[in-house]
Amino acid sequence: MLGLGLSVTGTALQGGTTRPASAGLIGWYSAKAAGTITRGAGEEVTAVGNLVLGGASLGKLSGGGPVYAASEPLAGGRPALVWPDAANASGLALAADALVKEVFAVMAYADGTRGAFDTYNTLITDLAGLDASSANRVMGHEGNPGVFTPSLPPGMTIHLNGGAATATLLPLPLSVVHIKSATPFALAAIGGRNNGINRAWRGPVCEVLAYSETLDAEAAGRNVRYLKQGWGIG
Repeated sequence: MLGLGLSVTGTALQGGTTRPASAGLIGWYSAKAAGTITRGAGEEVTAVGNLVLGGASLGKLSGGGPVYAASEPLAGGRPALVWPDAANASGLALAADALVKEVFAVMAYADGTRGAFDTYNTLITDLAGLDASSANRVMGHEGNPGVFTPSLPPGMTIHLNGGAATATLLPLPLSVVHIKSATPFALAAIGGRNNGINRAWRGPVCEVLAYSETLDAEAAGRNVRYLKQGWGIG
């Protein structure tokens, strides 16, 4: 388990009492929480702390971490963790898989206008998927605008900005990507390579929420509203 309970830092990310649904929240990572982000040379992100009390941090992969941008144009001048728009193996991962049912991520692909994935670019995967084939990989379909559906766990659906389930993600300007499954799936890495190949994400990732439990419609809607408001998504 990633952790239990909300941190004081987390509750204040957007000012006031605005915050995501708390029931089942085990992972919360945000580029706005600059104090949780450890950086190395060239602003490379080497670790991101969990805003859930007692929760596990993310660490950079052997292929490197994304770069921290204090003002990212694709995020409306807000901070972001940015993957290069080129073939790369960068990413962030937990030391061990966590079982989750829902993930919300604020992210954009490449320049936000591209209509096809450059390769099998990775949104999320478990540790096994970093170096081999895995049933827990969510990735774009090379040369296509949608996710590679054969890699998705059975029953998993993907939603954009609170909309209906869709297999088409591109073009993807800054958006709320909501991945959900009725049964738990293993999650460890955000944006990293998969199957041992340079298939990492391209573009910014701004905030990630991970849940061990299924959210009801009200809680899921609350998260989408929270993220859209906080990141200026119309």
